Amino acid sequence: MRLTAAQLPARLSRPLAPLYLLSGDEPLLVDEALSALRARAGKDGITERVGHIAERSFDWTQLRAGLDNLSLFASGQLVELRLPTGAPGNAGSAQLVDWSQSPPPDTVLVVITPTLNRRAQQAAWVKAIEKSGVLVELKAPQGRELLRWLAARLARHELRADEAALELLAARIEGNLLAAAQAVDQLALLSGPGSLLDPAAVRAAVSDDARFDVFQLADAALAGHAPRALRVLAGLEREGIAPTLVLWSLVREIMMLADVGARIGAGVPPAQALRAAGAWLSRSALLEGALRRLSPARVRQLLTLGAQADRVVKGARPGLPWNALRELVLVMTAADGGHAAELAA
Repeated sequence: MRLTAAQLPARLSRPLAPLYLLSGDEPLLVDEALSALRARAGKDGITERVGHIAERSFDWTQLRAGLDNLSLFASGQLVELRLPTGAPGNAGSAQLVDWSQSPPPDTVLVVITPTLNRRAQQAAWVKAIEKSGVLVELKAPQGRELLRWLAARLARHELRADEAALELLAARIEGNLLAAAQAVDQLALLSGPGSLLDPAAVRAAVSDDARFDVFQLADAALAGHAPRALRVLAGLEREGIAPTLVLWSLVREIMMLADVGARIGAGVPPAQALRAAGAWLSRSALLEGALRRLSPARVRQLLTLGAQADRVVKGARPGLPWNALRELVLVMTAADGGHAAELAA
C-alpha cells in the first residue's frame, strides 16, 4: 500500500501494519509521521521501542537478534530503522525482503529513508515492503496544496484564514515547513479560537523572521520603487543577512517574470499565464505591473545579471556580493517599455 502524508492518519485509525517505509526529506513531516506511528503503537499495547541506524558497517543480524531481547514485560516491539543513504546494500535488502515475507509476530518495523527516486522505488526491498506493509511518501506540499496544508494546520487550533492571509503565510515560509509550524503556533497564541485571520495578523506573527524583510525587498523591486528597495537592501546588509538568501528572493521573482512573460509572448492571456506559472493570486497585480514596466530583453538581462551575481556571491567571480545585488536591484527597478503591447492585446 502506498500513501501520502495526508492519508496516513486515516490508515492509523486501523490496526498497525507489520511494516512501514517513511520516505521523505522534510524533517517535520518525517518526525510527525513517526510520532503518529509511535502513538498508535502505544494504543495497541506495543510498549517497547528499538532504534537502529544502518550505516556502512551496520550488522544486519541485529534486526533479528533484537527480537530475542524483548522484555518480559513488553507485549510488542516497535523497531525503527534509519537508512541515511536510502540504500541498504545487498545484505540489508535480503534481510528486509525476508522480513517482509515473514514479519515477526508482535513486531512493527518502520524503515526511514530520504526521498527515494523512481529507480530506487523499484528495488526489491521497497516493493516487498509496499506489498506487505505501507509505503508513505512524505513530500513537502507545493502551490495550492501548501495552502490547504496551512489551512488544515490552522484548523487544529480552531483558526481560519482568508486566502490572502494563507498566501502571505505561504510566501513567508516557502521551503521551510518547520518555520510554517512555528508560525501557526505563534498565530494560535496571538489569536483566540475561532478567529478568522487576515494578512495583518500573519504579518504580526512572522515579522521577526528575517525573510520578511527579504520579501519586502522583492516586493519593492517588482514595484519599481528603487529608493525603497535600496533602503531595504542596505538594512539587510547591516543586519548581516546572508547575500545568498537575498539573491534567492530576487532571482525567484525574476524567474517568475521570465516564465509569465514567455507565456504572454506566446499568446496566453495574462491572468491564465500567471496561474499557469504558479503565481499567487495576491501577487498577480504586482507581477503584472512589473511586466508592464520590464521588456522581454530587460528580463533576459536580469537573468544574466542574476547568474553573474550568483558567481560573485559564491566567490567564483571577482567582485563584492552586495554591490552585485545593488546592480541587480537597480536594473530590476528601472523601466524600459515592458510587455505593454502583449498585455494590452
